Amino acid sequence: MNKLLKLFLFVFAMTSTSAVLISCEGEDGVNGINGKDGVDGQDGADGTDGEDFTPSPMMFSNKSTLEPLVTMHAEFSAVEAFSLISSTDVLSNGFRLVGAQDGAGFLKDGENYIYVVNAEDDYGVSRIRFDKDLNPLKGEWLLNAGVADYARQCSGTMWEKAIHGGDKDIFLSASESIAYDVKGIDPWITTPTPNADFGLDALGEFSWENAVPLPKGAYSGKTVIIGGDDDSSGSKGQVTMYLSENGDADLENGKIYVLRYKQVSNGTGGVMDVTPATTYDEGSLDFGKTYDIEFVEIVNGAAMTKNEMETACTAVNASQFIRVEDVDYQKGSDANGRNVYFAVTGLGPNTGDVNDWGTVYKLELDATNPLAGKLTQVVSGNTDSNNKDGNLSSLQSPDNICVTENFIYFQEDPNSFSRGHAAYIYQSDLNGNNTKVVLELKIESNLSPTGSTSFSGEFGSLVDVSDKVGVPDTFILALQPHYWKSDDFVSTNLPHNQGGQIVVLKGLPR
Repeated sequence: MNKLLKLFLFVFAMTSTSAVLISCEGEDGVNGINGKDGVDGQDGADGTDGEDFTPSPMMFSNKSTLEPLVTMHAEFSAVEAFSLISSTDVLSNGFRLVGAQDGAGFLKDGENYIYVVNAEDDYGVSRIRFDKDLNPLKGEWLLNAGVADYARQCSGTMWEKAIHGGDKDIFLSASESIAYDVKGIDPWITTPTPNADFGLDALGEFSWENAVPLPKGAYSGKTVIIGGDDDSSGSKGQVTMYLSENGDADLENGKIYVLRYKQVSNGTGGVMDVTPATTYDEGSLDFGKTYDIEFVEIVNGAAMTKNEMETACTAVNASQFIRVEDVDYQKGSDANGRNVYFAVTGLGPNTGDVNDWGTVYKLELDATNPLAGKLTQVVSGNTDSNNKDGNLSSLQSPDNICVTENFIYFQEDPNSFSRGHAAYIYQSDLNGNNTKVVLELKIESNLSPTGSTSFSGEFGSLVDVSDKVGVPDTFILALQPHYWKSDDFVSTNLPHNQGGQIVVLKGLPR
């Protein structure tokens, strides 16, 4: 082969490889423009540019001694699950994953990765370092139950500076009970301070399930954080908004708002304006209908206790939901980022309330004014109760939610009430149609100290990591197999005995 031909083939091969790598880089969650390193606009902590990053073929294999605690359903049989770390594993520095994993965030660190995840039942937040092949290297606790304002750390969201604004990444961890703050934790801190005060007081006190910042381009020059209030008492659950006009990363000087209907059902399938000074709940909405809403200010909300906040929400006639759980927004563009979805878990049958089996809502915020929008119930398990107009008869207590550019993934928590099956993860389109079961939690009775075969367990966060690892349709999923208990999992400041697992899913459509 002559030198000229060799040179041509070399250049052609390199060009083809580059094309493959570009196709593996998804959108950056903001405007569809890839970041420098192909990881949704987020350079590594060391500033390394990852343009030449090549995913490792060793990335997808079981790294844990325990097989994945999930079973794929038939339509998603091509999706592969691999266990990354379980409570059976002890890492080189003695770290063990314990305490019911819930909210999480994932960042690229040079060639490696860090994964920050809540341990809900241990009132903690851990950070796990993975190498380029997703082998767990070591772990440490960024927050534990030794903190004075300890609370159940439920869902969480990684504020990424390239996506959400500002000059630093922040893990927003939501406190559901006891202390009712959102905690802002530095995911890059060199020496963790797990007993420090991380409270973001300006966001107010609610029974926080999650606090989700919108992309900085959704409302240029503004900071917008949408929250879920996981409550069913007092003013019940609110959809909250923290809004600052002081730039895209102001977490101190904004105002607090709550969602209020401007329209409700007229009782015959139509839409009517609300009656002033009247409080409405989910029973005032028909499935699939779209209603105008607004966000109204809770004046001086940052200074209120949780109980004072309940009273203030009632005073402004905030709309009432039966336990607002997780929140997420559509990915793919700035405009998409104004489409917010949230899951409402319900109370179960025979409670006499307005939402038995749970619902999922689509909130379309106005293009220029985040305090205005339209609300549609797109998924409902209430096919045989309440308004009896739902569309998913198998649904039981939707909890965590993940929204991509094309799909809603919503996850069940059947621990309080059940339809007789283990927790499912569903996929639907962005309007709640074409719903399919993706997978379910596997019940391993041998992990239970009593040999229980109950459906005790749920899912934590589902995070799309495709752009960061360079492989399309790749997600990391946190599992909460509540039946799995062992005294080996108990230690100082980590008081509970529950195990957990983190898995990676390969081939789940975005």
